[in-house]
Amino acid sequence: HCREDLPKEMPSPLCAGCRLHLQANEAPFCRRCCEPLSGIKTHCLRCSERIFSCSRIRAAYLYKEAAVSLVHSFKFRGQRSAARDAGVWMGQALSRFAELGRPDALVPVPLHPRRRRERGYNQALLIAQGLSAYAQAPVEDALTRCRETRPLWALSRQDRLKNLSGAIRCADSGAVEGRDLWLIDDVCTSGATLEACADALLAAGAASVQGYVFARQAQPLIQ
Repeated sequence: HCREDLPKEMPSPLCAGCRLHLQANEAPFCRRCCEPLSGIKTHCLRCSERIFSCSRIRAAYLYKEAAVSLVHSFKFRGQRSAARDAGVWMGQALSRFAELGRPDALVPVPLHPRRRRERGYNQALLIAQGLSAYAQAPVEDALTRCRETRPLWALSRQDRLKNLSGAIRCADSGAVEGRDLWLIDDVCTSGATLEACADALLAAGAASVQGYVFARQAQPLIQ
């Protein structure tokens, strides 16, 4: 983040100073999707309108400053260990989110096979592996992205939903049936990807689905 050289013996992808620039995602936020809120509201406008398949989303940090640099390091610069560290830090933040309970399994959000080949790994899977010991739950790589989708950051919410329709399926219903699951990803913006994944898991027989991500990108215009 600060572009200073790290000591060779330092295992962390962020120096001690930059760790301080990871901004914890703390209340007040929407009780469903973790969107930062102001005032006395309990839900953002979007979450007050209907019931969701992904019943709750929590994020360890806000997608700002050092969190952006960290995510870019494992999404665009091949630093796999940084993704596992993100999962560890999510585990260390779990005490802030007692409402999540304890999952039976962690399910990483899938990448399309072509994107996984290009990157060499699925960063959500590495994050889930880093989190697993803290959540005391195994990782189940049960979802598949059967159709390549356009990058979501440039799309409106409605276009995101259309883009993801039918794109994600559960490849192993036996791994999720009757279980309380956490979906794991790096960044949540609108929650559309988590919702599409939750739809697939519930259709395969999951008992419940919640989302836990490294960072939440605020959308202040929809509060």
